[in-house]
Amino acid sequence: MSSCVFILDEQLNLLILKNFKSIPNPEAFALYFKKVYDPNNGPIVSHRGIVYVQVCRDGLFYVSVVLGGFSFNVMTILVYLSDFHTLLRKYLQVEQVDRTSIVDNFNLIYELLDESHDFGIPQLTDYNIIRDFIKIKPNIPLKDPDAQSTKSDDSDDESERTSSKVKLNKDKSNKHGLQDDEQYINSFILRATTQAISWRPKGIYYAKNELFVDIMEYQTYLMDFKRSQVRKSFVQGKINCRSYLSGMPKVKICVNKMLKNKDVFLGSAKFHQCVSLESLNNQDYIEFTPPDGEFQLCEYKLKRHINDSPVIKVIDYKISKRDKKQKVKLHLVVEPHFKTQNSATYLNIHIPVQSIFRDYNIDLKKPPRFKCDFGSVEFSLTEQSLIWKAPGMKGGHGEVHHSMHVEFFLFDEVEDNKTRQMLQDSMDPPPLREGLHLDELYAQINDTEKDAARDLITVEYEVPYYACSGLKVEYLKIEEEQLQYQSFPWVRYKTINDTEYAYQI
Repeated sequence: MSSCVFILDEQLNLLILKNFKSIPNPEAFALYFKKVYDPNNGPIVSHRGIVYVQVCRDGLFYVSVVLGGFSFNVMTILVYLSDFHTLLRKYLQVEQVDRTSIVDNFNLIYELLDESHDFGIPQLTDYNIIRDFIKIKPNIPLKDPDAQSTKSDDSDDESERTSSKVKLNKDKSNKHGLQDDEQYINSFILRATTQAISWRPKGIYYAKNELFVDIMEYQTYLMDFKRSQVRKSFVQGKINCRSYLSGMPKVKICVNKMLKNKDVFLGSAKFHQCVSLESLNNQDYIEFTPPDGEFQLCEYKLKRHINDSPVIKVIDYKISKRDKKQKVKLHLVVEPHFKTQNSATYLNIHIPVQSIFRDYNIDLKKPPRFKCDFGSVEFSLTEQSLIWKAPGMKGGHGEVHHSMHVEFFLFDEVEDNKTRQMLQDSMDPPPLREGLHLDELYAQINDTEKDAARDLITVEYEVPYYACSGLKVEYLKIEEEQLQYQSFPWVRYKTINDTEYAYQI
């Protein structure tokens, strides 16, 4: 399929280039892609028999070049490029892959490209298997020693689990007298990838058998506050698992969404290859043999009813002017809608103030005044918004609400003229102003800033132990026929705002 694969940085400069079919001058394709790339176009660019297939992850571009007009599967290449980025994240042990990570680990990346391709055809991208025979250590920058010691303390259990599995593999190689034989290692991987269950090798052993299931839900919500119209309301969820189980176990998970409306849930869900299709069609549970380590079991998207309350609901927003006191008051009230025994680990509400500065003559020589029932309020000049920080806010279902008040001073021309006249008549120097000069800073930012963003109240939050869609694991069962060990399953829930969670005012 792919004649060559290259990785580009944010400015479309070449970082890594792998030539699979010995095509002449492959750098020219990267330069040509830089000329024809358009962010408004799709992931495929075709010109004169040359096809570019690209995905963008963390600001980096992973591009595959197909020459000769041969028939190929576009989705296979797109999935491979996306999986290769995930493979890099796991190998480099980072949340985001940046330009420095690519440059510092070019030898590891070339090795991964070699092993994950066979003459341009995508092969293996499973980190749990490929890590057994690519032993190149990533070049990771040194961090703070205190943070490093804390991280080592937190990862003691992880190292114990890994050492248990490595010890068993060494025992198997010693049994056959092939401890340092590379052919034995390759044959072990070959058996794992060619058997019916290709995502899990045999012979895995842990002293303590555990399965962690994390249900992460991201809520998208967009409401026109003036018209009281909900324009978007749905939930995107992921079921992530971490498996530390011995042997070849079978896991059964039943969720309430499958029991209530199985067809709707299956129609909106995408499962890992380890899930048995027969259990999905004929049973009311999800049956699978888990890979070793981390993997994403399921990804789903559920629509919410238009009357369902969001996790953080804005119920009142007012801007009032007080002529006598020469002030403008902003009033905001929010209402949490999640379990009362839970609390948000963090909650940031961004309230834009462009309309206030546009409609009123605000005097920033006098600092604004803030008051809130819970948390604290900050004035961000760079974002031209108020940030209400309220971590630890308790939940409720309409019986609890919290308010925030901000007062801006209006420019008083009469008072300003009196002050100027007094300073002209007085022989004393004007008094020094203490603190930040908000008016000067705002003027500097306003000169450089072009156009104001839309008037949106955006909300960022994280609520643990709560799934806003109502999804719940009814039961979780782990079976291993040969070893028959005792296992410890753990399930937890978390709801986070999606990139679009806002109220249009």
